[in-house]
This record gives sequence, structure tokens and C-alpha cells, in this order.
Amino acid sequence: MSKVLLLQLDGGMPNIALMRLSAHHKNLGHSVELGRDPHATLWDEKFDFVYASVIFEKSRAKAEQVLKIWPHAVIGGTGWDFETNLESRNVGKSQDYSIYPKYRHSIGFTQRGCRLKCPFCVVPKKEGSVSEENSIQKIWRGEPWPREINLLDNDFFGQPHWRDRIAEIRNGDFKVSFSQGINARFLLDETAEAISSVKYYDDNFKTRRIYTAWDNNKDEDRLMRGLSLLLKYGVKPDHIMVYMLIGYWPGETHEDREHRRKRLREFGARPYPMPFIRSQELAGFQRWVIGAYDKRIAWDDWKAARYQPCNLGASA
Repeated sequence: MSKVLLLQLDGGMPNIALMRLSAHHKNLGHSVELGRDPHATLWDEKFDFVYASVIFEKSRAKAEQVLKIWPHAVIGGTGWDFETNLESRNVGKSQDYSIYPKYRHSIGFTQRGCRLKCPFCVVPKKEGSVSEENSIQKIWRGEPWPREINLLDNDFFGQPHWRDRIAEIRNGDFKVSFSQGINARFLLDETAEAISSVKYYDDNFKTRRIYTAWDNNKDEDRLMRGLSLLLKYGVKPDHIMVYMLIGYWPGETHEDREHRRKRLREFGARPYPMPFIRSQELAGFQRWVIGAYDKRIAWDDWKAARYQPCNLGASA
């Protein structure tokens, strides 16, 4: 019996590519093991097939270590290259959830690709323009699993038949996590009302949450109009988490970041800074906001404390 090793080198959620590879090899009668650490002592280097998934470029060093241990390993993912894909290896769409035994939700895509071409985003390069993928019913694992759908769509409302997908979610009494975010800049009355009509949650299905992003100060008017539409149809401001790309645009200043942070706090949404480059200041800004220290500690005091709450004293 051939032995297969699947390595998930980053990312917290189940990796669909590895799930598909597992289903493929099990259908061939192979045994499959999943791990995260290529140096784990239980790996005996006698695997017939080794695959590694790299989502983020910061994980490339781990992938290079994999190749040193198993030169025949196949590595894929946006953090590695845009060329390697499962279709070229005739891997089917079936997903093997058994390699993630503690995961109870259903995960998948109703669409791939994106309408936009943001310079900092790899999706258009990797997946191209929008194409439809699966219905909600096809993504759901069926009974006895919870009716909880974690959607990895990058542009849910970019697909032609999004109304059908919303109807499936609503009529099937599904909870849904739009975990990759909704583009609030393009929301209209119809799409905002559609979001409010479903049971939207975070990716753990514990907290009501809508994810979106504010990557550029120039998008302020369009973004705030979209957020206001969500409120108009009943979404609470505190349900909205807004990812803020920081440290990307040339000439960006602290004042630029502070303007977005303050505007979102005033609106009642939850800002979540995402450093493009993890400098000490940008990582410190992220920690300041995510930890809600910005609600009670001035930036200058936070900076003087070297961006660490342990240096603030009892007042923190």
C-alpha cells in the first residue's frame, strides 16, 4: 500500500486542496497522514507521495525544508507559485473531512476569482475572473453535520447567480460565514438586504460577524455608504469587522492609518489592521487596535511603551 503525507504549512482552517488530495489517494487505496511540522519525529521519510500546501509567502522557508527532506514532494499554494494545481493532476473535487476530525462545519466555494485587480491581491492572478463553483447544497456535508457553511469565496456577489445562493442559505436555514469578506464598497440596497436576511457568523460560528475591508483611504465614501446600507437593513455596527491594509501604499503615514481607525470606531465597527510588512510600528499598531487598547490608551503612550501592554502599568 502506498503511503501519502500531506503537510499543511500554514493557515488555521481546513485546507481544501489537501482534503481533495486525501480523497483522491484514498480512492486509490493509499494510506494518508496529515501533519503541520515537516520535522516531526513520526515521519520516517518512507512516503511514496508527499504534498505540502503554502498559503502565505512567509511560509516558503518551511516548504524549502520539505524539499530538503523529500526532494520528490509536490508543493502548491499561493505562497509558493501560481502554476501548480490539482486539475493538472486529475484530482477530483471530493473533499475528505476525516483528516480534520474535530472540524464540524462544511467548507467550500460557491465562486472563484474576482471582478477586481487590486495590486496587493493574488486572487486575480491565481484564479482569474469570477466563475461559479458549487451550490450551498453541494458544499454542505449533509446529516448529521450542522447546517453551517464556511464560504471561502473572494467575491460572493460577483457571481451571476448569487441570489440563488442566498435563497439556498435562507430557505435551508443555514448559518453562513463569509470568511473571506464582503466587498462593502459595491454594496447596493439589494445586496445589503440579502446579507441581513441570512444567519451570518464568524468562521467559528460563535459570533455574529460580517467581514469586509478598507484598504485605501480613497475608498472612504464608498465604504461608508456600504456600511450604512448594512445598518439600514438591520446589521449591527459591532457585527462588522473591517480589515485595514496598512504599510502597503507609498508615503503612508500614521495619520493615514489613524484616520481609518478613528472613523471605524466612531461608526461602531471593529477595525482589524493587517500589516503588509511587519515592522515594529505596524505590528504595534495592529496590537493596539486588535486588543482595543486604542479605546483607552493614547497612541503616543502606547508608542512610548514600545507597543507592549506589559509596559503600560496598572492603568492598561
